Amino acid sequence: MELKVKFLKWSAGIPVAMLNQKTAKKLGVHVQDKISIKTLSKYPKETSTIIDTITGLIKEKEIAVSSELKKRLELRKGQKVDVTLALTTKSLFFIKKKLNNKRLSRKEINEIIRDITDNSLSEAEIALFISGMYKNGMDVNEIIYLIDAILESGNKFKFRGKIIGDKHSIGGIAGNRTTPIIVSICASAGIIMPKSSSRAILLLQEQLM
Repeated sequence: MELKVKFLKWSAGIPVAMLNQKTAKKLGVHVQDKISIKTLSKYPKETSTIIDTITGLIKEKEIAVSSELKKRLELRKGQKVDVTLALTTKSLFFIKKKLNNKRLSRKEINEIIRDITDNSLSEAEIALFISGMYKNGMDVNEIIYLIDAILESGNKFKFRGKIIGDKHSIGGIAGNRTTPIIVSICASAGIIMPKSSSRAILLLQEQLM
């Protein structure tokens, strides 16, 4: 179904789209279903995402997209795109494989993490993946593959310097103040120490003390 792109000036942190409820009914999709969005051009771009529905704010022949989708597909206001029900992703077969206590390859784990970051898996499907890991565990190789996949899924900073250091606390200890002290000492010695601190955690620690 061809729909006109509409921007609502909202950022969801992940690529998401919204349809008028009548349009969703015609497409045969429901809230949290996955749709495929494809640009109508000589070199089309395509992605799948989780859908939400609304009444009033979006017309029947429109699709509202988040700023993340706008950037990914390089969309313009009023541009027409082809919207269809998305096919089942390979990730679901890999998740089922893990639930059946079988090992996952690097390629399979990469596919799952990529679909999670692309918002191509619903919360229920992600919960199944977590359940599979919790129930059956992961071997050393799977853990390494998962860490690498998560690392590659995000934006990375490159720091200049011969020595890049990092310090992590074991967590869960209220009032633990070792991190700012250790980071300061290491930084004063010339070691680059990329570090962020959550104000929410600090406030929680102050309340518990």
